[in-house]
Amino acid sequence: MENEYYGNRIRQLQERMAGANVDAFFTLAAPSLRYLTGFTGEEGYLLALHDGMHLVVDGRFTTQAQEECPWMDVTLYTGHFSGSIANLLVASHVHWLGFEKERVSFVQVEQMHAAFPSVTMVPTESVVEGMRIVKDGRELDMMRAAGHVADKAFNAMIGQLKAGMTENEVAALLEYEMRKAGAQCTSFPTIVGSGARGALPHGIASGKVIQSGEVIVIDFGVNVEGYMSDCTRTVALGEQPADVLNVYAKLREAQQLGLDCIKAGVSSRSVDTVVRGKLGESGLAQYFTHGLGHGVGLEIHEAPRLSQGTDTVLEPGQVVTCEPGVYLPGRYGMRIEDSVIVTETGFESLTELPKELVLT
Repeated sequence: MENEYYGNRIRQLQERMAGANVDAFFTLAAPSLRYLTGFTGEEGYLLALHDGMHLVVDGRFTTQAQEECPWMDVTLYTGHFSGSIANLLVASHVHWLGFEKERVSFVQVEQMHAAFPSVTMVPTESVVEGMRIVKDGRELDMMRAAGHVADKAFNAMIGQLKAGMTENEVAALLEYEMRKAGAQCTSFPTIVGSGARGALPHGIASGKVIQSGEVIVIDFGVNVEGYMSDCTRTVALGEQPADVLNVYAKLREAQQLGLDCIKAGVSSRSVDTVVRGKLGESGLAQYFTHGLGHGVGLEIHEAPRLSQGTDTVLEPGQVVTCEPGVYLPGRYGMRIEDSVIVTETGFESLTELPKELVLT
């Protein structure tokens, strides 16, 4: 079954190689390796030819690669990986080698060019990422599991959250609960921003002590079998003044409007536009300083993007976030984020956490 599962992806890759006019394709990106082969090691190199696939690893990962990918040729290299790649290219009479231009560094390109100067290196875009943008049933099940683990961890943490804890302590507690619930690791450094620090959209947890009455932004995610979750909740320790409650109500209304716009066939840019316009009715759009959302999968940020800078037609099986925020410098910040599966008629939420602001 595993052979067939990854074999289908490899055949699709080979078709995309033909479309890119290359007779070989090279990737060292861990998410691409995992997607195409099932290899979970932190370092490896995949050379895809039209008549075969070669996973090139060093001695740290040989046994792991052979166990995880028994149907593939696993090549052990010593010294520099480019030597083994060069031998395979010569043996297969390769002339045009595609590589992921956003994944391979300039230094690595130079090293490979020096190792096989007779081969023309062709930068490619979205050869593998384009395959990953729509998730299959197995991937969606992993993402549902990741969402469940994240919900369980957050619920366990929130019952212990209190004034006097530092942001770091809250993040550590949440990450501990993630591990207990079944996460392999976090998707990204946990964001805990209290009071004025909540106005930093990516303000990771600090040593700041959380005070009674402060608004707290908590953005977190878990990794389950390589697949990520991403969720943000904003909570307040104690009753809030009317202006804070009003801003939160407007943000929650805009986020729900965005979710309700998501379905197959809709423009990703249009969802961002609708949410931005809704916040604009209350004068809050100027404080929404990032795109509405992004794809999630083997990486925490991947295609498609829901923003003004990109425009993708949403398709069933894509997983995207909807995460508008309002950030008032020197005062507080708020964000509400859910990850959802795009369906023909709407969306399926991977998050089941409540969205009430004030903790009781």
